[in-house]
Amino acid sequence: MQQFTQELKQFALAQGADLVGIAKAVDLDEYFTPPHRPQDLMPNVKTIIVMALHIPDGSIEAQKREVTNYSYSIFGFTHLNKELDALTYRVTRYMEKGGYEALPIPGKGSHYWEQKKFYGPFSFRHAAVAAGLGEIGWSGLFLTPEFGSRQRLTVILTDAALITDPPFTGSVCTRCFDCIKNCPAGAIQKTEWTKTIGGRPLSYGVVDGDRCYWVARGLTTKAWPNAPFNPNVDVEKTVPMTAEEKFNALWKKRDARLRASEHDVDSYGATICGRCMAFCSAGSRAMQARMKRNI
Repeated sequence: MQQFTQELKQFALAQGADLVGIAKAVDLDEYFTPPHRPQDLMPNVKTIIVMALHIPDGSIEAQKREVTNYSYSIFGFTHLNKELDALTYRVTRYMEKGGYEALPIPGKGSHYWEQKKFYGPFSFRHAAVAAGLGEIGWSGLFLTPEFGSRQRLTVILTDAALITDPPFTGSVCTRCFDCIKNCPAGAIQKTEWTKTIGGRPLSYGVVDGDRCYWVARGLTTKAWPNAPFNPNVDVEKTVPMTAEEKFNALWKKRDARLRASEHDVDSYGATICGRCMAFCSAGSRAMQARMKRNI
């Protein structure tokens, strides 16, 4: 299995993955609750393949300069989701050809009936921690030494007893709290959230998902108030909000220019916030280190 695991990783990298790690499925049982545990999705699961694709630094830097966030919305989200799904499919087929069952998890999607809002069917970032690829920063974003906050993740559950990777023992997040300072929604708190994964402690900041959602989806101009790509939007937020009220807010009350440019299959128009990622010092440090190596 050692050789197969190595060949699998080499194949994933050859298919475009920037990072690949293997997690032990049972390590996530103590953190997740039904129906988000690996065994809930695949009863015979043994290991989890975690892969990452790097978000282009230029897309994020242009957004920080308030020039455009259209590049980030495409190459940080919508097109990158397609790339992640294509990569996941090819690696899944590789596992099947090797004689193993594999369950690919799409890069986008959520269980709308879940009581936990904004949860997808499976948490990629926690699986990435279990796979030893990095840590979760105070903002709740997954951080790696290679890219800081600037990557997206995908996972495959499998019944193959792959050789798992050791825990990440370094430190990427410096607790500078730049994410808190730059969050226009005030969603990231200094209150600590602590759990365990595989018997190891895991802690990061508490994030108010409702506050984050309201700004990230373009329902207020707080994200990039001085940017030419940000139309004037100020939709009143009511609590609690039904699914129908949220739909009306998104598609009837926002600036028409946003609605005209937003299509799930192509782009999110000018509605993406991403300030926690853009101003994360770990991402800037990683970019600078890579640029120095390439000179």
